[in-house]
Amino acid sequence: MKNLSTFQHTTFYLSLLLILSISFSAIGQTPKATFVNNTGVQNDIPKSLERKFRRDAARLALRLEAEKEDLRYLNISIPQPTIEMVYGLLTQVYVSDETAKSIAKCNVHTFPNPSIDQLVIIYEKDVDWAAPLRDGISETENADINDLLDEYELVIEKHVPWNDTEDALTIRSKAPLNMAALASQFEDIEGIMDIDLGVPKVAGNDIELNRFQDGWELQYIMKFGSFASGKGKKHIWKYQAFDDGSVKFIEESGSPIPTWMRCHVEELLLVFRG
Repeated sequence: MKNLSTFQHTTFYLSLLLILSISFSAIGQTPKATFVNNTGVQNDIPKSLERKFRRDAARLALRLEAEKEDLRYLNISIPQPTIEMVYGLLTQVYVSDETAKSIAKCNVHTFPNPSIDQLVIIYEKDVDWAAPLRDGISETENADINDLLDEYELVIEKHVPWNDTEDALTIRSKAPLNMAALASQFEDIEGIMDIDLGVPKVAGNDIELNRFQDGWELQYIMKFGSFASGKGKKHIWKYQAFDDGSVKFIEESGSPIPTWMRCHVEELLLVFRG
């Protein structure tokens, strides 16, 4: 009987451990493209760069969401597990070698499309709810607008004349959000004529993220020259970040980086490697 009791106790504890293991796995579940990071790389990243990487991660996560459906019809909040997964990719590439660090010094980050932090509301300047704005106070008397400001921690950054009949109100979010979906919440409010998400019309540096079978491919793109005149050029660094946490440099290609854009990094770090 003693052996049976011991066996029963052992079976009970093994079952309990299995249940806890499954439960914790479910709680910590991330998207299919899980990137394993066991190196504590955040300790090696300057705070200022960490903030930029988190913004990059939010924008890249939102781009992944846009592959499923038009951003206007998705949630206003960006899925946090996806942001954390992408942040893990960016930080692991950064610490992988010196060339990756030089890319950050050259300020190669995501192009600000889609918008994750601001929108400009163009409204009838004489609409009743804008009375405080006309008096120079960053508030409105519209309950719907005020509820959205409170719910999503938005602030009225500025309000300026737009034309003879309209004014413009810039709203900024403290945390990254799907601003295209947020804009749709403002569209039907009385007096609002248009909403501008503030996406630049000129070309700029960018980071592209694409899934392959065992991980993710990241392309860091530096752009220079006049794209408006058709003389724009770009330089690309390509990495692969695998699901097991390893990183592989693939190639460096494109037009040579002009000397004046060396970003105060030793020239050897920016020559072609592939």
